[in-house]
Formats: sequence, structure tokens, C-alpha cells
Amino acid sequence: MEIQDNIQWHPAFCSAVELELREYKKYLTYEREHNLGRMPLKIDLLIIKKRRDVIIKNDIADFFLGNNILEYKSPGDDVNAGTFYKALSYACLYKAEAGAADIFDTDTTVSIVREEKPVKLLTQLGEKYSVTKKKAGIYRIDGMIFPMQVLVTKELARESHVWITSLTRTLSRDDARELLDNCAELGSDEDRRNADSVVNVASEANVELFKKMIQEGDQMCEELKELLAPEIVEFKIRLAEQNAKLADKDALLADKDAKLADKDAKLADKDALLADKDAKLADKDALLANNAAEITKLKKLLAEAGIKE
Repeated sequence: MEIQDNIQWHPAFCSAVELELREYKKYLTYEREHNLGRMPLKIDLLIIKKRRDVIIKNDIADFFLGNNILEYKSPGDDVNAGTFYKALSYACLYKAEAGAADIFDTDTTVSIVREEKPVKLLTQLGEKYSVTKKKAGIYRIDGMIFPMQVLVTKELARESHVWITSLTRTLSRDDARELLDNCAELGSDEDRRNADSVVNVASEANVELFKKMIQEGDQMCEELKELLAPEIVEFKIRLAEQNAKLADKDALLADKDAKLADKDAKLADKDALLADKDAKLADKDALLANNAAEITKLKKLLAEAGIKE
């Protein structure tokens, strides 16, 4: 079952991949949500490698060919046999539209990307194909018509893949600082826009962490504040306003408490007076009752003596 949320994971994933491979940007063309024909089918990310002789020294992309299809699943989404067939069908449809002349000259790779390891899927694929763990989080499947890999972002080496591994709901404070530090090192506007997309999603998915960092005055340079998600920046403004309002509210509550305490004291005095009055009334009632008893007794004695009232 897929978890429904409003976080825009897919655009951030595309931005993260571009940042992962930014050293090779002049050799790569990125097509986000590449349409397949007239059908409502879209490839999450298509990366076209413009020169075959360029070797990408990044372990998640060193097996790239001319056309590279990436199917990304948001945290919490399922990855199963259906996901596998859908990604494979994208590659087949893409090649069919390209009018491939040689069935074995695919020049296309397929990558399925997910945070958690799809153990069942990899086990099923291992029954027919060769599944090799190239590095932590990188599982290559050989023997198919298309070279294929499954990327488990939770297992990837964070120091090498800070962008893609930041797309999670479980960032630590150190992870967040590392992400922001990497943002500060970016030079081009394009890279900064991609970083903005990643930070937006990371901060939205880990909003309590970022709120806590802001509340505690965590040191972040001015440049990084511009990269923070708008809702986080807005939160910081709201937080200051809220703190001022809370201070005013606390003052009002303190004043109200003082007035209530004074009122309680007056009520306590009033209750004491009422208790004293009740005691006096009780004594009076007792005296009246005693007098009534005496009168009744006297009337009886008079009646017995034959004396009329």
C-alpha cells in the first residue's frame, strides 16, 4: 500500500540526481516525467548520455548507457513485481518509440530507486537473474535485455550521496547540517535551485527537526537561510511572532491569576463570614427550638392544673 502525503518527493529526487551527477552536466540531458506516446504514462526521470566515451565516476551511474530510465518510489511506497514490470515496460515502450532496429542494441538502463530494501523483489529476481550487490545500497541485475539496478537510498554511503540520501523522513541533526553545508558549497544558480528543491522536501519531511534547530538557534549562514523551505522560513517568522504573543498571553494570564487569587481570597473571607453567620443561625435555631419546647411543656402543665391560657 502506498502512503498518501502532500510532499513533492519526485521533483526533489530528480534534483538530487542532477546534483549527484553535476560534474557531468554537460554530457547529460535530463527529461523529467518523459511522456510515452499518447498514453498517460510518464517516466519519472530520463537521463540521456550525450557522449558514449564519457565515463561517469559515480557508483550509482557508472553503468549508464545512452538512455537511462529511473523509476523513483517515495518513502513508504511499495516496490514489488508490479513496480519491476512497470519500469521494464517503460524501457520497452521507450525503445519501441525510438524505432530500434536491433533488438539487442538496447543502449538503455533501468534503475528502481527506493529508501527501503525491497527484499522480496530482489529475492524473486535472484531466482532467474544474477543479482549482485556492487556497493552498499546498489544492487545490479544482470542477464536481462536491459541492464538494471535497484538503489536502496537508506543503505547508500551518505558521504558520497548526500543529496539522494536526504530524501527521507529520518534525518538526524548531523545529516541536516551536512546537507546544509553541501548547499553552501554550490556555485551555479542551477545547482542551487536543485539544492533548494532537495532542502524543501527534506525540511518538510523532517519539519520537527528543522523547527527544533531554529528554536535552539543552530548556527546557519545567511546563504543557507535562502535555501530553507519557505514553510521553514515562514515558521521562523511565525515562531518569533508567536513567542511575542505567548509572552503577552503569559502576562495577561499572570494578571488574571493575580486577580483570581485576590477574588479567591475575598471569596474565602466571604465563605468564612457565611460560615460564621450559618453557625449563629444554627445557634439561634437551637435556642428557638429550646424555647418552643419549654413553651409546650408549660402549656401542658397549665392544662393539667386546670388553668386555661
